[in-house]
Amino acid sequence: MSADPCDQGRNGRPLLPLDEARSRLLAAVQPLARDSEPLALDQALGRVLAAPICLDRAEPPVPRSAMDGFALRSADGLAPRELLGVVYAGTAGQSELAPGQAIEVMTGGTVAAGADAVIPVEQTEVVEGQLKILAAVQAGQHVRRAGEMGEPGQVVVPEGTVLTTAALAAAASCGADPVAVRPRPRATVLSTGDEVVAWTETPEAHQVRDANRLATALQLQTAGAQVLATRRVADEPDRLREAVAAALDASELVVTIGGVSMGKKDHLPEVFASLGVERLFHGVAVQPGKPIWVGARAGRWVVGLPGNPVSSFVMTELLVRDLVRALAGARPRPDLPLQACTITDGVRTRGRERYFPAQCSLDAEGRPQLSPQAGRGSGDWTVLARMNALLRVPPHTELAAGAAAHYLPLEC
Repeated sequence: MSADPCDQGRNGRPLLPLDEARSRLLAAVQPLARDSEPLALDQALGRVLAAPICLDRAEPPVPRSAMDGFALRSADGLAPRELLGVVYAGTAGQSELAPGQAIEVMTGGTVAAGADAVIPVEQTEVVEGQLKILAAVQAGQHVRRAGEMGEPGQVVVPEGTVLTTAALAAAASCGADPVAVRPRPRATVLSTGDEVVAWTETPEAHQVRDANRLATALQLQTAGAQVLATRRVADEPDRLREAVAAALDASELVVTIGGVSMGKKDHLPEVFASLGVERLFHGVAVQPGKPIWVGARAGRWVVGLPGNPVSSFVMTELLVRDLVRALAGARPRPDLPLQACTITDGVRTRGRERYFPAQCSLDAEGRPQLSPQAGRGSGDWTVLARMNALLRVPPHTELAAGAAAHYLPLEC
């Protein structure tokens, strides 16, 4: 074990590994009990689907051509065919083909009854109204069979799906508009610290702008929360208690920033306890973000983020984003969606798993490569402008430039 005291929790107790913290959290969260609501497709991006979307008819409803060519009967072999005309994607009312006949068909056009194959244009020649076949024809080739994508009632978009652009396009193809979506968790963000001033102000030398509050609110919104309010609160127990109590009355999720570590003004753990918020865990074996506090009271959740900007940002991505989605009833995502990459510079860790701010780009072969962004600790907010990913490195690990690794793409 590392001798670094930062790799321990309060009173030297072991810190909770991130995967265990995520497991505990997602196992404890229950979706909001509020009713779902109908929402037009063009307003539903990012919402969580409350009821499955199903096919309203067989797809395709009739056999269709998968390419530009000629629909014909494969049993006629290589014999020339009599051409009957052209079928486009929007042409309706096709007659049945008799032996020795063919009909030109465009991609997406209906394959006429009696035909069981489509031969590509490139494998044919038309001479004086006769179609010459230049290659063998197999039954079923280049034909999209009726119902091959699914039959009526088949689920296309499952309940609990976070509605992406692609999912909404599928919903539109099912004729599902509006769709039933689950309610968005209502959230309040409270920023603490006597040194904090509004980001619109000019700070004194001993002060910092409250950029964390803005960033956290935006991260919650992109995760699917409805941010009701954000405010700054002084580092005084009575004011903190009043602010947290009011936020718990109004919101299903209260996120505080700062005040959860071991400083003399880190009052929030005691404030949470005094309000009956039951602690789920306090301290995770991750750098940055170790002091995070998570608990709940009667189905309402409290997350105490650390005050350093990078720590606050990273822990919102690693834990709070999925908490928001779980409250909204999204299908569980127990594991982070890490992706493979190589790294441009060497990195190492001590006793904690680490998520380095990083810039993701593509190498000459089109594969992801990550460049860790040099910073001066979790208080160096300038790295936020140079990151679009988090590079994961396990504890007690040293990786050289060019080594294989894994990263988490940022969603906001």
